[in-house]
Amino acid sequence: MVKICNSSSIACITSNCSLFFVYDELQEWPEEDYPPYANGPGYILSSDIAQFVVAEFEKHKLRLFKMEDVSMGMWVEQFNSSKSVEYTHSLKFCQFGCIEDYYTAHYQSPRHMLCMWDKLQLQGKPQCCNMR
Repeated sequence: MVKICNSSSIACITSNCSLFFVYDELQEWPEEDYPPYANGPGYILSSDIAQFVVAEFEKHKLRLFKMEDVSMGMWVEQFNSSKSVEYTHSLKFCQFGCIEDYYTAHYQSPRHMLCMWDKLQLQGKPQCCNMR
């Protein structure tokens, strides 16, 4: 499962304080449309896509970009040209903190991550930690 966005309608970030700052848009990506990308704090791939990525990597046939979600989006699109890909999105890929029964929890402190890992090991399901 991968959420792919085509950012041709999204303006480049021009603040050099941002991780996603594009210093020289034409130098970093000279093509007219920005590549598709996996948007969010995580993604899950089927084994056939993962095997395709590994095989293409070993043959040096993958195009790389400085952000891994953009690279992954391009690789999935490359796979998609030979076999249909089903894109889905779940709110369990939480981009704003933590929700119960999460797949990913974004912006967690190391202390929260350890607590969440302990809960997962003890209770067998993902649960948030609301400590301060």
